[in-house]
Amino acid sequence: MSSVHYNLDYLQQVFQGNDAMVQRILDSFEEQVPGYLDEMEARWSRGEWRDLHPLAHKARSSISMLGMQSLLDDIVHIERTSRSGENEGDIGARLGSAKRSLSLALDALRRDRTGGALGRADRPALSPSRPSRKSGLRRA
Repeated sequence: MSSVHYNLDYLQQVFQGNDAMVQRILDSFEEQVPGYLDEMEARWSRGEWRDLHPLAHKARSSISMLGMQSLLDDIVHIERTSRSGENEGDIGARLGSAKRSLSLALDALRRDRTGGALGRADRPALSPSRPSRKSGLRRA
Protein backbone atom coordinates (compact mmCIF):
# COMPACT_ATOMS: atom_id res chain seq x y z
CA MET A 1 0.00 0.00 0.00
CA SER A 2 1.28 3.42 -0.81
CA SER A 3 0.30 7.02 -1.20
CA VAL A 4 2.17 10.11 -2.26
CA HIS A 5 3.46 10.37 1.32
CA TYR A 6 4.39 6.81 2.22
CA ASN A 7 4.89 3.35 0.75
CA LEU A 8 4.43 0.20 2.83
CA ASP A 9 5.58 -2.24 0.14
CA TYR A 10 8.83 -2.96 1.99
CA LEU A 11 7.03 -3.72 5.27
CA GLN A 12 4.49 -5.88 3.48
CA GLN A 13 7.28 -7.85 1.85
CA VAL A 14 9.31 -8.28 5.03
CA PHE A 15 6.33 -9.30 7.18
CA GLN A 16 4.65 -11.37 4.45
CA GLY A 17 1.09 -10.30 5.17
CA ASN A 18 1.43 -10.19 8.97
CA ASP A 19 -0.84 -7.18 9.38
CA ALA A 20 -0.47 -7.12 13.16
CA MET A 21 3.28 -6.66 12.87
CA VAL A 22 2.89 -3.91 10.26
CA GLN A 23 0.44 -2.16 12.59
CA ARG A 24 2.96 -2.40 15.47
CA ILE A 25 5.64 -0.83 13.28
CA LEU A 26 3.25 1.98 12.33
CA ASP A 27 2.32 2.53 15.99
CA SER A 28 5.98 2.70 16.97
CA PHE A 29 6.73 5.11 14.15
CA GLU A 30 3.87 7.38 15.17
CA GLU A 31 5.00 7.35 18.81
CA GLN A 32 8.71 7.96 18.23
CA VAL A 33 9.54 9.85 15.06
CA PRO A 34 7.56 13.06 15.74
CA GLY A 35 9.42 13.33 19.04
CA TYR A 36 12.77 13.00 17.29
CA LEU A 37 11.88 15.87 14.95
CA ASP A 38 10.56 17.99 17.82
CA GLU A 39 13.80 17.46 19.73
CA MET A 40 15.86 18.27 16.63
CA GLU A 41 13.89 21.49 16.22
CA ALA A 42 14.44 22.38 19.89
CA ARG A 43 18.18 21.74 19.62
CA TRP A 44 18.34 23.76 16.40
CA SER A 45 16.58 26.71 18.06
CA ARG A 46 19.12 26.57 20.93
CA GLY A 47 21.99 26.65 18.43
CA GLU A 48 22.91 23.01 19.08
CA TRP A 49 22.87 22.02 15.41
CA ARG A 50 25.94 19.81 15.80
CA ASP A 51 23.87 17.61 18.15
CA LEU A 52 21.16 16.76 15.60
CA HIS A 53 22.80 13.79 13.90
CA PRO A 54 22.09 11.15 16.59
CA LEU A 55 18.36 11.94 16.46
CA ALA A 56 18.35 12.10 12.67
CA HIS A 57 20.11 8.75 12.58
CA LYS A 58 17.49 7.19 14.88
CA ALA A 59 14.66 8.48 12.71
CA ARG A 60 16.28 7.53 9.40
CA SER A 61 15.70 3.76 9.43
CA SER A 62 12.04 4.08 10.41
CA ILE A 63 11.42 6.70 7.75
CA SER A 64 13.14 4.53 5.17
CA MET A 65 11.09 1.44 6.07
CA LEU A 66 7.89 3.39 5.49
CA GLY A 67 9.00 4.67 2.09
CA MET A 68 8.82 8.36 3.01
CA GLN A 69 11.38 9.50 0.46
CA SER A 70 11.11 13.30 0.66
CA LEU A 71 11.26 13.12 4.45
CA LEU A 72 14.20 10.73 4.23
CA ASP A 73 16.08 13.12 1.93
CA ASP A 74 15.73 15.93 4.48
CA ILE A 75 16.72 13.74 7.44
CA VAL A 76 19.80 12.35 5.68
CA HIS A 77 20.87 15.88 4.77
CA ILE A 78 20.40 17.06 8.36
CA GLU A 79 22.34 14.08 9.70
CA ARG A 80 25.26 14.59 7.31
CA THR A 81 25.42 18.34 7.86
CA SER A 82 25.24 18.03 11.62
CA ARG A 83 27.88 15.30 11.67
CA SER A 84 30.29 17.15 9.35
CA GLY A 85 29.91 20.48 11.14
CA GLU A 86 29.86 22.37 7.85
CA ASN A 87 27.27 24.53 6.10
CA GLU A 88 24.62 24.48 8.79
CA GLY A 89 22.74 27.32 7.10
CA ASP A 90 20.02 25.22 5.51
CA ILE A 91 19.29 22.93 8.48
CA GLY A 92 16.40 25.14 9.58
CA ALA A 93 14.75 24.97 6.17
CA ARG A 94 15.32 21.20 6.01
CA LEU A 95 13.80 20.75 9.47
CA GLY A 96 10.75 22.74 8.39
CA SER A 97 10.42 20.65 5.25
CA ALA A 98 10.85 17.43 7.24
CA LYS A 99 8.17 18.41 9.74
CA ARG A 100 5.72 19.26 6.93
CA SER A 101 6.46 15.95 5.16
CA LEU A 102 6.03 14.02 8.40
CA SER A 103 2.73 15.74 9.14
CA LEU A 104 1.36 14.93 5.69
CA ALA A 105 2.53 11.32 5.91
CA LEU A 106 1.05 10.82 9.39
CA ASP A 107 -2.25 12.35 8.30
CA ALA A 108 -2.38 9.99 5.31
CA LEU A 109 -1.47 6.96 7.43
CA ARG A 110 -4.04 7.83 10.09
CA ARG A 111 -6.77 8.28 7.51
CA ASP A 112 -5.90 4.95 5.90
CA ARG A 113 -5.74 3.19 9.25
CA THR A 114 -8.98 4.60 10.63
CA GLY A 115 -10.70 4.35 7.26
CA GLY A 116 -9.92 0.66 7.14
CA ALA A 117 -7.51 0.57 4.25
CA LEU A 118 -4.73 -0.79 6.46
CA GLY A 119 -5.56 -4.16 7.90
CA ARG A 120 -9.20 -4.01 8.97
CA ALA A 121 -11.02 -7.34 8.91
CA ASP A 122 -13.84 -5.97 6.76
CA ARG A 123 -11.41 -4.70 4.11
CA PRO A 124 -8.78 -6.37 1.98
CA ALA A 125 -5.77 -7.21 4.12
CA LEU A 126 -2.30 -5.91 3.44
CA SER A 127 -0.38 -8.19 1.17
CA PRO A 128 2.65 -7.87 -1.08
CA SER A 129 0.55 -8.66 -4.14
CA ARG A 130 -2.02 -5.94 -3.50
CA PRO A 131 -1.70 -3.16 -6.09
CA SER A 132 -0.49 0.20 -4.82
CA ARG A 133 -2.67 3.27 -4.95
CA LYS A 134 -0.95 5.99 -6.89
CA SER A 135 -3.16 8.91 -5.92
CA GLY A 136 -2.24 10.97 -2.87
CA LEU A 137 -4.52 11.43 0.08
CA ARG A 138 -5.61 14.95 0.82
CA ARG A 139 -6.73 16.57 4.02
CA ALA A 140 -10.46 16.55 4.60
